[in-house]
Amino acid sequence: MAGQSLRRQWWGMGMMCLAVVMMGMDFFIMNVTLPAISRSLDASTTEIAWIVGAYSLTGAGGMLPAGSLGDRFGRKRLLLIGMVLFGAGSVWAALSGSPGELIAARVVQGVGGSIILPLTLAITSVTFEGPARVKALALSGGAIVVGMPLGPIIGGVLLDHFYWGSVFWINVPFLLVALVGSALLLDESRNPAAPWLDVAGAVLAVGGIVALCYGVLNEADHGWTAPSTYGPVIGGIAVLAAFLAWERRCAHPLVDLALFRNRQFTWATWATVVVSLVLSAVLFLIPIYFESVAGNSPLSAGLRLIPLIVTMLVGGSVAPAVNKAVGTRLTVAIALVVTAAGLVLLSRVGAGTGYLETAIGLAVCGLGIGAGTAPAMDAALAAVGGGEAGAGAALTNTLRQVGSSFAVAGAGTIVSSTYARHLDPHLGGLPGPAAKAARESVSVAGAVADRLGPAGDALRHAAGAAFSDGMSLAMLGCAAVSVAGAVLVQVFMPAEVVEESDAREPAEEPAATH
Repeated sequence: MAGQSLRRQWWGMGMMCLAVVMMGMDFFIMNVTLPAISRSLDASTTEIAWIVGAYSLTGAGGMLPAGSLGDRFGRKRLLLIGMVLFGAGSVWAALSGSPGELIAARVVQGVGGSIILPLTLAITSVTFEGPARVKALALSGGAIVVGMPLGPIIGGVLLDHFYWGSVFWINVPFLLVALVGSALLLDESRNPAAPWLDVAGAVLAVGGIVALCYGVLNEADHGWTAPSTYGPVIGGIAVLAAFLAWERRCAHPLVDLALFRNRQFTWATWATVVVSLVLSAVLFLIPIYFESVAGNSPLSAGLRLIPLIVTMLVGGSVAPAVNKAVGTRLTVAIALVVTAAGLVLLSRVGAGTGYLETAIGLAVCGLGIGAGTAPAMDAALAAVGGGEAGAGAALTNTLRQVGSSFAVAGAGTIVSSTYARHLDPHLGGLPGPAAKAARESVSVAGAVADRLGPAGDALRHAAGAAFSDGMSLAMLGCAAVSVAGAVLVQVFMPAEVVEESDAREPAEEPAATH
């Protein structure tokens, strides 16, 4: 019976991972779909930006209340609701006839996603123990990364044969299998003593996070000095400051700020944020390099990310053994150093670099990310305890999401400023409008070069070199952050994981459901 129960738990884990793979695929499939959407729906640049941003902003803002609601009303129950919402949003998106309708559908998808991610981690935390939990967390963390390169690959194939809505229809079979499988295989768990949702805290948290992420994401188009960037950033910080003040005096806060007095939770969470920051920067810049500098198609660019995915899975699979041998603190610190080494290798990639060197850098980076993510997440969730597993997972994921937004904005700023500065000396012979367009981005420069014919080869080469210079600086910056993360973890994080006494809660009995 014990063996059957364990197999059932792992099959249930597989169903949740299927939904997470689909989410990663959905997010990155948009990269190859936006031009087709723009043509079909006559969407403006601003509307296209909101089609992408509506999903990210809703996802970032909804995680904290989702985790707390799952703890109180049932984690499995809320996870299934999240899957239904994501599926409904996908169907609506596929059938949308206008940009506004598609943006609304993406909001529904974002709400579903903000439920699925933290509840998957929370259910994993209360279902598995010890090394099995580290392995399960590695699988859940690796699942979304597996989906990321599948997005451009599957999207490219679908768009070659079907209309743009097919990239949303593809979510439906994934979700149906995950929904039915999760309903049949997962046990319900909740904390009957969990307090009612802190509504005021939830409103402040969602408002502050959405405003902050909106401003940060807006930087890519308008720069840090634009009111549309710094206004929401400053406003978001002010609202989050009010949220922290409220949480300190609230009887049942949405976020237990005392968690940050726990060194295990604080520094394990810090490690997960560093890993997410690095991964987001790599997945933001490397596909652009593959497509706009190396000249690969979206499908080929997705395939070229496979070394990153494979070694992330390898790193996650060896993490439990390393963790058992040397302890969580050293495992995470070593993983961050390995990640930094991979980033240094990627910083050496230039316009004329062969794929082998890039693949090695991606592989080393993926090995470190995979080996560090699960032990750090396990330590953070163990410090929270099973009774608040949903809230703890939501808090950790929210911080990771905010960190990812800053990573994309920061990397974009470094690359954009370096690109423009290094390209300017090569624009002297171009007409004014062509020079201004080429200065916007390496992909636009490539389009300008195509219109110039053979004379555009010099511009294409200069733009590729300028982008590579900026990418190198961004990778070195990420490497520095990763090394700093390793040092701080090694200095401040406890050597061994201490688990809260309530971290293993029994599955809810049917009679207790109300």
